[in-house]
Amino acid sequence: MHRTGRSIINFATGVGLQVIILGVGFISTPLLLSWLGNDRYGAFRAAGDWGNYLNLLELGIGGSLMSLLASSLGVGDSQQIRWTLAVGIRAYLKITLIIGLASFCLGCFITHLVPVKSSLRGELQTGYWIGYVSVFLIPLTPFRLLADASQRGYFTNIFSLFQNLMITGVSLTLAKMGFGIPGPSLAGLLGNISFQLVMSWDGVRRYPDIFRDLKYVTAQKPIETRLWQLNWSTLALNLSSQLGFYTDNIIISSSLSPATVVPFLVTQRLTALGQWQIQSIGNATWAALADLHAKGEVEKFNTRLIELTQLVSVIGLASLTTIAAYNHHFISLWVSSDRFGGDGLTLLAAANSFMMGLLSLWGWCFTATGTQPKLVVPTTLAATINFLASITCTHFFGIVGPLMGTFISFTTISIWKLPLLLHEIFGTSTKKLFWVIIKPLMVAIPYGSFIWWIAKIHPPWGWLGLATEMGLSTIIYLIVAWLLVLNISERSLWQGRLKIIFATFRRV
Repeated sequence: MHRTGRSIINFATGVGLQVIILGVGFISTPLLLSWLGNDRYGAFRAAGDWGNYLNLLELGIGGSLMSLLASSLGVGDSQQIRWTLAVGIRAYLKITLIIGLASFCLGCFITHLVPVKSSLRGELQTGYWIGYVSVFLIPLTPFRLLADASQRGYFTNIFSLFQNLMITGVSLTLAKMGFGIPGPSLAGLLGNISFQLVMSWDGVRRYPDIFRDLKYVTAQKPIETRLWQLNWSTLALNLSSQLGFYTDNIIISSSLSPATVVPFLVTQRLTALGQWQIQSIGNATWAALADLHAKGEVEKFNTRLIELTQLVSVIGLASLTTIAAYNHHFISLWVSSDRFGGDGLTLLAAANSFMMGLLSLWGWCFTATGTQPKLVVPTTLAATINFLASITCTHFFGIVGPLMGTFISFTTISIWKLPLLLHEIFGTSTKKLFWVIIKPLMVAIPYGSFIWWIAKIHPPWGWLGLATEMGLSTIIYLIVAWLLVLNISERSLWQGRLKIIFATFRRV
């Protein structure tokens, strides 16, 4: 299968995965909130975010290993692929010891870091130690990275779906039985075990000699050296990402209360779907872009990047303008209006999701080509601004504070600095890059305002009415964008792409 075909399958399965997960979440979240309560659910999520910080002790190996695997796969050297994978497995064995020790220390203090009432401390502690077992699955991580680097993200997506369904089913069963916080913790552990075993089976099936190659330490020294040269920049990027993402729930929990995490999370559920959708474009195509770069096809690389930026902009605005307009009605039907975080939270979440989709696509260009050190300074600065602004804004403005911090960091640093770096390293035209963003925005702002007004004066008639109005709103924007945003040559190009998509699915 060619690059375009693999990218299409990766994107389609990624979007399909998100839609199914969203559908399952629509059903499961109200049940979990009912059976666990706001305090338990909020404490579980906040504790999970504290645990996610320990992923920083991976020391950035994942990003650097994925870059090396993509380069090896690009030249088709089987031995180089196996040796790179072997280096990754040995590195992750060392990391397991570090994360295991740090996780143990965190577990001793988790009830102090997540403020819960005394009756829930035992549940929170038990749930944490159940999740702790997942630490011992870390050495299997390189097999998942191998699937992604080989443009087989569809395989990861399919088994991620099974993992999610397993976690949801077990969580609901145990919550109904009254297991409390340990229930979703056990469900997460079982899902993680099944997923990692399947990904490992796939990697060993493709490279059956991988464990034999673990002993060639001396011959693999150059690969190991390169891995540890790239990891520190990846670590800095991961730290910045953690500060900007996993800190939000912690700030809300500490500054307001664990229960406030619930409206903060559920209000962003639909915008998260929009963000996942547009991030799927970058997730599905980064390996193909890396392949073009590895083969020296710079002009085609930049052409594809401009086209993908336009695609992210159009699809992102089509979904996010609709979500911003109808989110209040969705929350009211889903978990009741008293769990709605407000229109301000919705608008900020939509704006941040749109910019995050663009930044994710552009960021992959650096990660996939081993040039991520260029991102360290701007990303670290943006993360610092995000963290400080989030704390300050939460103190003064309440629940919208963390998203205000994210918006400030994106607009002051990230959204203009990354295009400049793309021009510096890859020769990408910043004028073309910004123009394919501005054109869809010129249509989306007045159109979104009109849809917002319609949604305010006309509450949808139940779930069917909501789905119909949101679907029509999205489709109408896509039609308008097709006519007003794309020129004749661009429409012709995408018509050709659509034919490829249909042909690909017919073969599948």
